[in-house]
Amino acid sequence: MKKFIFACNFKMNVVDVEKYMEAMKDENYDNVIICPNFCDIREYTKLNKSNKVFIGAQNVSEFEKGAHTGEVSAEMLAKIGVQFCIVGHSERKKYNTETLIQTNEKVKRLIENNITPIICVGEELYSDPTKQEEYAVRYVLSELNEILKDIDINKVIIAYEPIWAIGSNNVASSQHIKTVLSAIKKYTNVEFTLYGGSFGEKNYEEIAMIDVVDGALIGGASLKPELICKMQKRVKELYE
Repeated sequence: MKKFIFACNFKMNVVDVEKYMEAMKDENYDNVIICPNFCDIREYTKLNKSNKVFIGAQNVSEFEKGAHTGEVSAEMLAKIGVQFCIVGHSERKKYNTETLIQTNEKVKRLIENNITPIICVGEELYSDPTKQEEYAVRYVLSELNEILKDIDINKVIIAYEPIWAIGSNNVASSQHIKTVLSAIKKYTNVEFTLYGGSFGEKNYEEIAMIDVVDGALIGGASLKPELICKMQKRVKELYE
């Protein structure tokens, strides 16, 4: 049976791990990845032991070690139990001027330390709405052409997040999502592709039933443990 991945990105927010433990009780959630802020990662390793939840990080340095004040290396993340890590998020590109070359290096550092990268790609709104899908495919494949250079594609996950949908309640149509993720799978041969961008209670069932969608990268909804548990259980039922 296929498992739908719930990758939860808390961003710069705090969610008490006890709230997740209370919502999950003693059940297994082995298709859930939680990426809390750096300060809370150690606390969330409790869920890995009690509920089989995977632990992720929201960023990593492209450098192995050295005089890089404020940076966190892939080796450091591995030592505290991190199994997945988000890289290339549009917010990092916009507010921290991160480049595709940096993302490529981060992916390499993560793989070297047996951490699975969740690589984010996505486009802005195009001037002609009727050509948004076509533009999206060209844009994300162009990004991936740079990011995946010299990368073992069997060791990465790609998350498609149209920038115009993030935190906006403007969700891409099912056809748009299918078109873009199908193109990603076809031209990169990556096995696991996620959708992100205002994924939540109103649309999760429809998105989960798109055959090329293997999971979701979730922002705002991930701050609500009960909602994540509700969606996880319902999608599991849909897949049975």
